[in-house]
Amino acid sequence: MRQPESVSADAPCKINRELRVGRLRPDGYHELRSRMVTIDVADTLRAEECDVLELSCDDPSLPSGPENLVLRAAARLADAAGARLGAKIHLEKRVPAGGGLGGGSSDAACTLRLLAALWKLSVSDDDLARLAAGLGSDVPFFLRGGEAEVSGRGDRVAALPDGPRAALLLLVPPFPVSTAAVYREFAGRGTLPERLALDDPDRAKYLGPNDLAPAVLAMEPRMGTYVHSAAAAASDWVISGSGATIVLSGAPDGTLEALRLRHPDARVIPCRSLSRAEYLERTRPTGGTP
Repeated sequence: MRQPESVSADAPCKINRELRVGRLRPDGYHELRSRMVTIDVADTLRAEECDVLELSCDDPSLPSGPENLVLRAAARLADAAGARLGAKIHLEKRVPAGGGLGGGSSDAACTLRLLAALWKLSVSDDDLARLAAGLGSDVPFFLRGGEAEVSGRGDRVAALPDGPRAALLLLVPPFPVSTAAVYREFAGRGTLPERLALDDPDRAKYLGPNDLAPAVLAMEPRMGTYVHSAAAAASDWVISGSGATIVLSGAPDGTLEALRLRHPDARVIPCRSLSRAEYLERTRPTGGTP
């Protein structure tokens, strides 16, 4: 009997080096300008041939039904192909959920590439980009990876040259922060700048401002303790996206151990930025044994 064909790939996440947020648009999204870069913290997805679409995950706290972005991406691709296609998808979750790292969006983009390979579909990058834009604000970025300026509601992605490899620490509190709740708290109060702070050639820091940070702290007061620890450990730090992850750049030796001692309930993850070439290699579907 023929073994079911299977493919697998990694789905690295991202940090927002800078995030500026403007008015509330008629479509209910906020206008954004952000500098994103992919990092080497990644989920892994595997898909094998099956008559129906189904999802399993090694994290039982995550939904595995049609509300999951992975299954939504799979269903959209099958609909676009105009065929009744199935796959058994398994998600190994390593990216903290609710951490502002875009793990769900990365998983969705990975699913599009993975199933296009499994189903042997003739789809262009533009086809996948259109599907990605309909799934969520960060999904189009994860079809490219590397470093990019993201604008609109997150659907306009302008690739940038890769910057120098950056060594980072992620301080991940033991609770998620709701993106929807943070944006409701923000309530369209921002005004987009003409240029990002990171565009300043004389800027010495790797990380720029995050307009959502006050809303994150208002929605989740427990964040204050972790922010205080990050600020005491490194002068260059930022809350990534809508939180809860705090990114530290240029932290001195011993910071990882000190943060783990101070916050044993949190995750402290050393990582580095991924170039576009590294990202595309990590996300390239490869065959494997189920």
